[in-house]
Amino acid sequence: MEDQTPLNLDDKPKLFGMRYDQLISCMISLILSTQLYSWMNPVQFAGQDLRLDFCIFIGLIGPLYALCTINNAASQWETVVNFWGSSQLMMPGPDPNPVRFLIDENLPEFYE
Repeated sequence: MEDQTPLNLDDKPKLFGMRYDQLISCMISLILSTQLYSWMNPVQFAGQDLRLDFCIFIGLIGPLYALCTINNAASQWETVVNFWGSSQLMMPGPDPNPVRFLIDENLPEFYE
């Protein structure tokens, strides 16, 4: 039996609450920073090794991109801060897009 559910292209695919480009940017920055740390020679400055600081900065670029592009609100910092800083209560409610499901679906008949 074929699936006759209509394809809803309005939904943005998400994983762990992030869009795929945000998730990929976080993963790439984490992988790049850890590999860069292992490949770099120690960089001594005033008796301190700067490898760790530099790689932490590289590793934070991906989450910063995800934070700035959440809800496409890069210019609306109040929305971004409120999303991350305030508590949210998700209440179940009616489907905002009721046409995504079939109502009058032809069901197969089974005979004994």
